[in-house]
Amino acid sequence: MNPTQLPGPAGEWLRPLHTPAGAPLRLICFPHAGGGASLFRAWVPSMPDDCALWAVQYPGREDRITERHCDSVPQLARRIAYALQWAMDTPYALFGHSMGAIVAYETAREVDKLGLTSPLRLIASGSPPPDQAAAACRAERDAASPPPASAQEAERPVTATALETDTDLLARYGPDPGAVPTEVPLTVLRHDDDPDLDTGTARGWAAVTKASCRLRTLPGDHFTCVTDPERTIEETMSALTTAHLSDTRRTA
Repeated sequence: MNPTQLPGPAGEWLRPLHTPAGAPLRLICFPHAGGGASLFRAWVPSMPDDCALWAVQYPGREDRITERHCDSVPQLARRIAYALQWAMDTPYALFGHSMGAIVAYETAREVDKLGLTSPLRLIASGSPPPDQAAAACRAERDAASPPPASAQEAERPVTATALETDTDLLARYGPDPGAVPTEVPLTVLRHDDDPDLDTGTARGWAAVTKASCRLRTLPGDHFTCVTDPERTIEETMSALTTAHLSDTRRTA
């Protein structure tokens, strides 16, 4: 499906990657810092036919390379939430990896503020909870080697520019201290060889929801969900299917 065929702002922000006819569920994925929607093309061969796969395209990369980046995580989430209302014809869930988990969480909150249909579940992968995300990002950035002083902005790879912009965005992020916990159930995924996300930190996500919060630890490193996504997809679909069945029974 060509994104320009999507109605309204959905065509600007969302990229359909796997669109089986009549699929009763839709999974909307949020990339990590510096990433674009095409990262989730690696998921397509392993996606079941009963779930469509769409990805969010942030501005300033891939087919939106000429567009200005958003100024804050809440601004980014607000615009995505507005676009999602054209994609709520099917029960859906949000999946976010690393920075994408924080953007997905804030998007779910913005969806609620707009009075729109809530996602069945939020799957947060490879990220500390919102109240720790900025500090973790700053620590990781400070530990990284600085770029050569002679590097010129025009000569730097586009992906590097997007990564630095996103990293700065996340380093300045802070969740609303007055925010009430969401009603959306959570599944938190971490990989056992990810040194930046231990089990105790991952459990902190439970504080942001009044609903259930399930933690799953999978084999692999921080980027295994992209480089070898089968287990991540399996856990995600299990969580989404369970949420859909629960919602169906509740509304029957």
